[in-house]
Amino acid sequence: MNGELAVITGVPIEAGLVSFLGGLAVLTMLLVLPAVRRGMGRVGEAVRDGSLKWYQCIGGFIGGIFVVNQTIAVPLLGIALFTVGTVAGQTANGLLVDRFGIGPGGPKPIQGLRVAAALLALFGVVVSVSGALEGSVGVVVPMITTVLVGAGIAIQQGTNGRVTVASRNVFTTTWINFFFGSVLMCVVAAWEFGTGRVHYVSMADAPWWTFLGGVMGIVVVATAAWAVRHLGVLVFGLALLLGQLASALVLDLVNPAARDSVTPTVVAGVLITLVAAALAGRPPRPKAR
Repeated sequence: MNGELAVITGVPIEAGLVSFLGGLAVLTMLLVLPAVRRGMGRVGEAVRDGSLKWYQCIGGFIGGIFVVNQTIAVPLLGIALFTVGTVAGQTANGLLVDRFGIGPGGPKPIQGLRVAAALLALFGVVVSVSGALEGSVGVVVPMITTVLVGAGIAIQQGTNGRVTVASRNVFTTTWINFFFGSVLMCVVAAWEFGTGRVHYVSMADAPWWTFLGGVMGIVVVATAAWAVRHLGVLVFGLALLLGQLASALVLDLVNPAARDSVTPTVVAGVLITLVAAALAGRPPRPKAR
């Protein structure tokens, strides 16, 4: 949805802004629900008594940074290298986020099986996009920023889990994320338009469904805010990655224009990632007495 809107307008930052603001508008309507409002009050109380740090509430900035970096890095790296860089940063830092207990589930040891699962997931993504790597432009700086932003996504997921523990409502956490992400996107978009780097393009010809990217984002962020507490950042990240690859595979299969891009290596990459997610999700063996 977001990609199609970006293609139609030719201005990715404008499409990203529409996605963030659309999601924020839907979430703001949910503030009429007493449970969501009570969640806001609980977050405020947690920040005041110190059980929740203020910087743990601004994870939405990382989501905005991801979109900004995406608009800059993808034209230089290509989507294949961008995907690999994002996954590399997210999986590697997912291990550290779990190890230091940044998420709500407490510290999780870096076990050999978890490291192997993270490396296997990265290998699966590389296999999936190997057919597109040849035509990508290798640029060092955009690749470094992409890996760092991917690492930031793991931190965002961990802190969102902590906010959810305090708020006891995933939609409260999601609203806070979209609010800070929208603030960042508005600042960047205002600078882009103000300096003349990009110009506003009418979206009148865009299909209605291209404006629903923000709604899909709500589902992802809300699910992450709830699931990270139970799965940890690494396992959730790998499960999310598997869902993305499998869904992309299905979308390409049902699209006649993209069906030829579904090669055996793409299918192999998805299966490898499935194995990685299963390995990471295995419970640790109980210690011997």
